[in-house]
Amino acid sequence: MKYLGHIVTQDGIKPDPTLTKAVTDFPQSRTIKDVQSFLGLTGYYRRFIKDYSKIAEPLIKQLRQLKERNYHLNWTPECTTAFETLKSKLVNAPIMNTPNFNEPFILELDACEYGLGAVLAQEYDKKKFVIAYASRTLSSAERNYSATEREALAIVWATQHFRPYLEGTKVLIRSDCKALQWLKNAKDVSGRLARWAMKLSAFQIESIQYRPGAANANADSLSRNPVTTCIMESIGQINPKDHESEERTIRANNNTSNSLNSYEISTIETIINLWENTNILEDIKKEQQADPKLIPIIQQLKTIIPTLFNDKRQPFVLINDILYKIKNSNRHYNQRALGNKHLLVIPKVMQYKLLQWAHDHPTAGHAGQQKTLFRLATRVYWASMRKDIYNYVAACQECQQFKYNNMPMATPMQLHEVLEPWHTLGIDMMGPFPTTSRQKRSLLVVVDYFTRWIELFPMRTTTSKDIAQILINEVFSRYGLPKYILSDNGP
Repeated sequence: MKYLGHIVTQDGIKPDPTLTKAVTDFPQSRTIKDVQSFLGLTGYYRRFIKDYSKIAEPLIKQLRQLKERNYHLNWTPECTTAFETLKSKLVNAPIMNTPNFNEPFILELDACEYGLGAVLAQEYDKKKFVIAYASRTLSSAERNYSATEREALAIVWATQHFRPYLEGTKVLIRSDCKALQWLKNAKDVSGRLARWAMKLSAFQIESIQYRPGAANANADSLSRNPVTTCIMESIGQINPKDHESEERTIRANNNTSNSLNSYEISTIETIINLWENTNILEDIKKEQQADPKLIPIIQQLKTIIPTLFNDKRQPFVLINDILYKIKNSNRHYNQRALGNKHLLVIPKVMQYKLLQWAHDHPTAGHAGQQKTLFRLATRVYWASMRKDIYNYVAACQECQQFKYNNMPMATPMQLHEVLEPWHTLGIDMMGPFPTTSRQKRSLLVVVDYFTRWIELFPMRTTTSKDIAQILINEVFSRYGLPKYILSDNGP
């Protein structure tokens, strides 16, 4: 099957020969723009070419000289070799394996004075399967980092670069820096390393293995011959161990013993472990099977044919012998609408413990009734949850002692789930502006929440009738009717 310039087969992914032919027929470059075009064509398939930047270094060097004034292309024999080698490598590009999400991923990393390299792979059936190569150059500031910091940066960058593969799965990291084994378990790191450790806590990193550079040749060669790319940053999860760890750098302990195939259920486990550095999923499973009210439900589900689990009338489901409640999407309950499709059912004996984590823990900050409900309702379920949360927060001694009773000035802002383009629109008026020659001084602004597409309509008057006429004639006639329209109660 052809898809975006690639051929997808049962064996893996390879470049589309009909498109790579354009590269093989590419004439020898005569100008800087020709070099840029050639590197752009080959760079699209760089995940298939090992040591891409090492091979392309003579050509990349030509682009670095663009900063010099009046620079002209200086085509050398090394450029010719690089030009022809890239053509040959692309024609004979290897087949990259598709990821197997039932197996852990392996990141082989390395960093040198001027670049980072990474290889995403998997090992099973006594074979090693390479999924993709990646590399990038270091910025001028990053080149001043120490060796340990560069190796740590390689982990942070690689996990973000391959995030669609790694999120929700177990990851094994191999690096030729032995000091990184200390980073995952250190308690008192600060500054840059602390921020990186927090980002890494969002991933289920099983271990950081030391592997000498000679045995880590794949990533080592990529780091010394990087491809210039940009860094994508994101915010990681925080996972404290106890109350004293408030003053420490806090990282997640991802040594989960329950291996779930579903990405969503793995995410639930990570969120549950967010409040304390323990694996309570096994405890919840054990207590579910001992809860008098849950035992009949579990026994009934075990006798149902698995194909009936998708029945919309069935409110509960068993996944890996753990009971979950299927969220009712028809209910107008905004907090749960933004959560997971399956809510972990909490047995009676563990409900108080969950309330403590959701309200009393340092990461919870003694939030109010609504915020505590939101924190739990998007993740877990029990029958009297709303009532129990309200009573628990109302009876909290610390809240009564230190919080003053203030009436909210406005209702909390609501989050809206936007499923597709033109699902939800926001409308508002801007102005008055200086009057135009056509006597128009206001703007009607229409924004699609999904695509951020903006439509502006100048108006003379801002009556409800005029606004409705523009929406019907200019907006709905072209795009159709949205499901929701959000406004601040203007005209």
